[in-house]
Amino acid sequence: MSLDDSNAPETGQSAPASGRRSGPFGNVPLLVGLVLVIVGGLAAIFTLGGGDDGPTSSDCVSDKVTLTTAPVMEDLVKQAVKDVNADEPCIDIQVTAGTVKDVVALLADPNAKMPEIWIPDSPTWKGQLTAAGWTGTAISEVLAQTPVGLVGGPASKAPASWASALDGGTLAMADPSAEGASALALLAPYAEMKQTGESAQSIEQKTVPVAQTYGERAVAGSSNETDLTTITASSTQLVPSTEKAYLTARRSNDQLSLVAPKTGVPMLQYPLIDVNRGSGDILATGGDLSARVGRALTRWFTSSAGVAAIAAAELRGPDGAPLPSEIGLGDAKVLATVAQETTDSTLRQWRVLSVPSSILAVVDLSGSMKTAIGDTTRIQIAVNASQLALDAFPAQARIGIWGFSKNRGEGGVSWEEYATLDRLDAPTGDGGTHGDVVRSEATKLVGRVRGGTGVMDTTLAAYKYAQEKWDPAWFNSVVIFTDGASDDTSSLSLDSLVNQLKALRDPAKPVKVIVIGLSQESDTGELDEIAEATGGQKYVVNDPNEILGVLAQALLNR
Repeated sequence: MSLDDSNAPETGQSAPASGRRSGPFGNVPLLVGLVLVIVGGLAAIFTLGGGDDGPTSSDCVSDKVTLTTAPVMEDLVKQAVKDVNADEPCIDIQVTAGTVKDVVALLADPNAKMPEIWIPDSPTWKGQLTAAGWTGTAISEVLAQTPVGLVGGPASKAPASWASALDGGTLAMADPSAEGASALALLAPYAEMKQTGESAQSIEQKTVPVAQTYGERAVAGSSNETDLTTITASSTQLVPSTEKAYLTARRSNDQLSLVAPKTGVPMLQYPLIDVNRGSGDILATGGDLSARVGRALTRWFTSSAGVAAIAAAELRGPDGAPLPSEIGLGDAKVLATVAQETTDSTLRQWRVLSVPSSILAVVDLSGSMKTAIGDTTRIQIAVNASQLALDAFPAQARIGIWGFSKNRGEGGVSWEEYATLDRLDAPTGDGGTHGDVVRSEATKLVGRVRGGTGVMDTTLAAYKYAQEKWDPAWFNSVVIFTDGASDDTSSLSLDSLVNQLKALRDPAKPVKVIVIGLSQESDTGELDEIAEATGGQKYVVNDPNEILGVLAQALLNR
């Protein structure tokens, strides 16, 4: 398959003028000369061992083009390269296999060289390439593709939507910045929004528990890649997986089943990217040649040989037609592709939300917290919100509980510790865990309400405590639940508190104060000032179900 993209020269053009007249056979001397040249050339070819159709790799100095492909496409790419080299033996197309994570790692290595052609295995490739200053150009948007579903045990049932899968507590995500199936599972809720009625904010809220659980595994050093061999008959998890990966794994694990949310499935597409084109001042060598190679490879994938090879590999062609005999996901509805902006922002959100959380919850226990809101009270909203948050965080999260009101603690201080700041899975002396202690103490808060609001002294003490407990593996924060401003005249002034917080603030060891107001009376300027002094934020919540949305926003504003 030739790399030459040019058209053949047109015929019928007038010959240039000459001083010699041509007879009926044209310019006879010129014809004689051409015949002699052709005869001599043929003699030379036969003398050299003759009859070769073109040069071999030993007859020329090879031009080198480097290509990195998604591992699942490697065999297909090698077939394409072999076909291209049959026509262009003087081009050395060097093929290596690597995931998006592998290629992105090269961007951080000043001594590494990027491939000139790239066939990525994740829709996140463009954002990650652009973030590092590169702008790859797609020569082919889709060489091949495969839909993404959810793999579980034999009893797995299809969720109503990808958003409900996020919210169901059974979704086991791999690293979406490295694995295409998990990236699409994260993006699919946005693609189905018109069907589900979800908003971007509600999707962020549903993402918090999944991201935090993933962060727990990452901190523990667990693998961040999908391993379908670990799924058993009793498994309750749903793992994002491509149709291709499922069909391959099913041959060695007959307990697997593949289901598709009723809203549809996203397609993982494998484009062909000319990495060097459009990259400004950092153009690598290759340029036009890599683009020509890319176009030749693309032509192979659309040829009859390429189409047959794609089908044999249990991948789908650019038209997305189901595999024979409806194997895999069959003719499941295909979701639209989300905008590049959504892909990039969702990936950024995931990176933030998946950082493990360390939260010192400081709850207002002043008398006004008994005030009714509908059929509940402010303190009950705080308790319910705390319990919902506990359900969202995995066992490795660090959670502590303080309560505060005037003269609350020993020596007349405004605060009292009920659960120290520790991991929820930390063992206690009675055979339980720290999480058991936190839940038990949270339920007791309703019966501890009394006195005035001593938020100033408490905030300063809590901030110092969180700084002492600071750990780089966690997002360290103090979350204050309160229904209003301080009414403790013996406490610190607002100006004094804000100035001390600013003086204590250490950019190398950040701790943020997040204020969650439990009434409209809490919507005061002084609470905003307190949060802002540490780089935190204030939110007003009237419904405990809003707490995960607030925590999502707080985490995203790190």
